[in-house]
Amino acid sequence: MNPRARALQSLIRLRKTEVDQARAELARVLAHERAAEVRLAHSRQQLQSEQFEVSVGHTSMEDFLTWLPVGRDAIERAHRLVLEAQQASDQARAGLTQANAALKAAEAVLARWREEEREKEARREQNEVDDLSRRVRGVFGIG
Repeated sequence: MNPRARALQSLIRLRKTEVDQARAELARVLAHERAAEVRLAHSRQQLQSEQFEVSVGHTSMEDFLTWLPVGRDAIERAHRLVLEAQQASDQARAGLTQANAALKAAEAVLARWREEEREKEARREQNEVDDLSRRVRGVFGIG
């Protein structure tokens, strides 16, 4: 096999590995994002539960007001984690897009090279046919 073709195929294998790694990273950060969203939902649900407990008289307003800063802080921390996770997901998506683009580019270069090689081979074969035809005409005085 031609050294250029081998190099391009090696590049394509490398790009495919990069795409696989980018996919794995995206899956990892999406799982982290989902976990952060669940944590935020849980924190919000905890606030609603505490409010309900006060409203039905199972918890005193004083106890609720003591707990409230802790609950709000938990919601705020969880919200920040969601935003950070979403940012990481966006970056991972961009990384996957770039990896896919690099793979497609390498595949396109290989395809163009193969097409050029086919065209060169076709021209070489046509030149041989033309040369043979000229020789035959010369030998038989045709022409």
